[in-house]
Amino acid sequence: MVENMKKNRHASSLRLPGFSFRPKASGLKPKAYSLRPDDSGFTLLEVMVAMAILAIALGAVLSFQGRTVVMAAQCRFDTTAPFLAEKKMAELMGADKESLAPDAGDFGEEYPGYTWKTEIEEVESEVLTQADMNLRKIHLAVAWGDGGDYVYEITTLRFLMAPLKES
Repeated sequence: MVENMKKNRHASSLRLPGFSFRPKASGLKPKAYSLRPDDSGFTLLEVMVAMAILAIALGAVLSFQGRTVVMAAQCRFDTTAPFLAEKKMAELMGADKESLAPDAGDFGEEYPGYTWKTEIEEVESEVLTQADMNLRKIHLAVAWGDGGDYVYEITTLRFLMAPLKES
């Protein structure tokens, strides 16, 4: 008879998602059932806490992603701008006295978005009093991005001397 009850207990047990209907263990009424939550599921509170933790973690990851993009752009500029500034400064240092004037432009299709601007100032010197010698301050700015978001500036002095006269 005990085996028969065990057999009926398993046969009469009905499983639904979230709840299980099982015969009560106490008493002699095998047909009495209890409705109790199944222990294998999650409560609504647990799901909400898990979603909150996931939302905070994803927010942090997306924030780091945005910062990474900005840092990559900054690194690209920090490596390219000094190279372009040195290239342009070499052109200015090799220019003759008459062609050395303030100017602006870009670096062409090879470096899109990069622009340059030069400012030339005459520097007065008590040591250089001769009329055919003078000193120029050359300021070069290399910019990238709309509105000059990134700017690299370099300043140097150039001593200009008139060509030697042949005797």
